[in-house]
Amino acid sequence: MKISFNNTIFSKEKIGGISRYFVFLIKKLIEKEIDIKVVSLIHKNKFLKNLPKKYCSGFYLPNFPSNKYIDKLNNDKFNSYNRFHSIDIIHDTYYTPGIFKSLGIKKVITVHDLIHEKFKNYYRNSEDLISLKRKSFENCDYFICVSKNTKKDLIEFYNIDPDKIEVISHGVDHLITEDIKSNSLLKFPFLLYVGNRQRYKNFNFFLKAFSKAKKISNEFKIVCFGGGAFNKDEKNILRDLSITDKVLQIDGNDNLLSNYYSQAYATIIPSIYEGFGLPLLEAMRFSCPIFCSDIDVFKEICEQNAIFFNPKDEEDLVYKLENSILDSSKLKNFCIKNYTISKNFTWDKTCRETLNIYKKLI
Repeated sequence: MKISFNNTIFSKEKIGGISRYFVFLIKKLIEKEIDIKVVSLIHKNKFLKNLPKKYCSGFYLPNFPSNKYIDKLNNDKFNSYNRFHSIDIIHDTYYTPGIFKSLGIKKVITVHDLIHEKFKNYYRNSEDLISLKRKSFENCDYFICVSKNTKKDLIEFYNIDPDKIEVISHGVDHLITEDIKSNSLLKFPFLLYVGNRQRYKNFNFFLKAFSKAKKISNEFKIVCFGGGAFNKDEKNILRDLSITDKVLQIDGNDNLLSNYYSQAYATIIPSIYEGFGLPLLEAMRFSCPIFCSDIDVFKEICEQNAIFFNPKDEEDLVYKLENSILDSSKLKNFCIKNYTISKNFTWDKTCRETLNIYKKLI
């Protein structure tokens, strides 16, 4: 069996959840001695650069700007490779309609979310991306969705045959739970927020609720891990809410993130939409208490083992924070259950179930 992965996501993301998903999947396929190749001319992805050259072609140029010309060159190289290497499966990494399907080659796409479809007004390029998706879906033989909720959305927006969709979750066992370094621990109590702060992540909502919850903001700080430095608008909000000294932004690797999950009083996830919600699963793995919005996908992952709040009602989050953050017996019970659930989310399982899809198609 020969599998090829195109370069699309690796030329878009220097670092990110989708590219990390593919690299962890690819590493597990390599362990199982599956013949795979990531076909690239130029990429800028931090995760991909660590793959052995045997499995990944092309040059790592982290500051090389993406443009249509480079995208076309990457696609041309990918199409040429597929024609001359007897490829069985193409796994499209990010909605690439320019992929040429030779006779007998099957195409698989992993769908992570449908944010642009559900919140078109949040993004200037929503219509363009939706158009790309429609074209790339036309010649797709099978779809992998990372949650039941994403599968439901895919059927709703694109009328995809449910029999051509399989739900296969991310793994979380790449994070190490045993090696917690005391020298990287913070010296104050904090609530943890992980990831980017795009509009649908509802970060500003969290800040406003935190500033109102005086019992909490007087005692705790917020640590924002990842997502880059605060922009001008975010700094203005922090200043207007008088919490600039209460909110920190920190970047780092998975080891540092593991330390913070282990130390945090709780992880806060206020998103109004997610296709999966990796920070939720990561917090579960580290038995970190979770306060999250009451959206379907979060309940799909952690069942009822979190403090849920309405992501459009600041007062609801204020109340939940002030009345539950120190309820240690209730939160401890949630943590025990969540850790047990998280052990079912492994990259071995993700790989095995994906491999079953490949085998089904050839």
